[in-house]
Amino acid sequence: MTVVKTAIKPIIVPLPNLDEGQAKLKPSHSPVYIESGDYIVRSLKDTDASEELLGWLNRADMLRGLNLSKVDFNLSQLRAFIAGFDNYLHFILGIFNRSDDRLIGFYTIDVNRTHKTGSLTTGIGDTSERGKRTLWATIDAILDYFYAERDIEKFTARILARNYAMLFNFKNNTRFVLEAHLKDECLAPNGKRVDLLIFASFKNPRTQVHALPTRETKTDD
Repeated sequence: MTVVKTAIKPIIVPLPNLDEGQAKLKPSHSPVYIESGDYIVRSLKDTDASEELLGWLNRADMLRGLNLSKVDFNLSQLRAFIAGFDNYLHFILGIFNRSDDRLIGFYTIDVNRTHKTGSLTTGIGDTSERGKRTLWATIDAILDYFYAERDIEKFTARILARNYAMLFNFKNNTRFVLEAHLKDECLAPNGKRVDLLIFASFKNPRTQVHALPTRETKTDD
């Protein structure tokens, strides 16, 4: 059995060598940089765009898990896509191996500032990370950081009921509870309707305790 040790609280490190434009950013608009165990999670920059990342976004298993058709970007369009995340309402965070600075996955987060909520999507692109519980090793740090530093009070993750690999990261995670099972909630690229499971995490631990408990759910094939 592999045991992954993660920090209870994220270690938040200021970004080094900020250029003049970054230095003028308000703290609430600044890039995210978090250290968590063997990983670093930080805001992606347009210079992080690569052919490898393009390959991830067009890989069949990744598209199936995200319920997307083929992402027909070129490298220039990918750079522009990454640059469109403002680190205030929309975040794209890369998961990097701390030992060699290798990009292995990502989070995207959309924030509703009025209601202080965040919607989270994640994926692991590096197939060599499968089975290493990488998301388990970073999700606590993500939650703790956004609750403490970005004034968020609730996160939700919308997972396809058929996305068994991703469900593993949420069904038995004590930071999340199953809040809803939405039947035939959305259309898959093949035209079939699919179920969504909504997992929620709360800043207030008392809300977490009294939320709908995790239960066994039937997943579609």
